[in-house]
Parts: sequence; structure tokens; C-alpha cells
Amino acid sequence: MSNSCETENNESVPADVSSYIKSRDNCDSLRGDISEPNPADPGNLDRVISDINKYCKGTDQKLKQLKEKYSGNESVEKFLSTYQENIEADMSF
Repeated sequence: MSNSCETENNESVPADVSSYIKSRDNCDSLRGDISEPNPADPGNLDRVISDINKYCKGTDQKLKQLKEKYSGNESVEKFLSTYQENIEADMSF
């Protein structure tokens, strides 16, 4: 699910939220790219996992911080509520 298009089409969100949305969308996209190891390209899985670690590390904490910071701001809460919490616990790479 990509929220960045929604951000551009709806009311603007604060810069820190916009930055988080872009980073998290990259993270979520990469998380969807994990496939079975390919014998023809054994390094591909390592590259995907490296990218996931790069873009996803710290997103759980940042999401929590943004939700606390913008508690009561319905437009921001709407965007942030679309993201799954605690994804880093699922990344046992």
C-alpha cells in the first residue's frame, strides 16, 4: 500500500510525517520483495535484506513517536493509522 500518492493529493502533512511516509513506503515495498533464494542469483536475497534493514530500521519507534506527537491531529492520524506497527519484530534477518 503506497500512501505517498494520498499525501500529495490530500491536505498537506508536516514534513516529518511526509519524510516518514516516503521512507516507510520504501520499507514496505522492499518487505514485499522477499522471495525464495534464486540459485542463479544467490546475492539477490542478501541485497534485498540489506535494503530492508536500511529502510526499515527504526520505523517502529518513529511511527510511535509521530503518533504521540500528532495525537489529536485527525488528518495526520489518518495517514499514520494505515501503517502496521511492530514490523521490525517480524524481520529476523
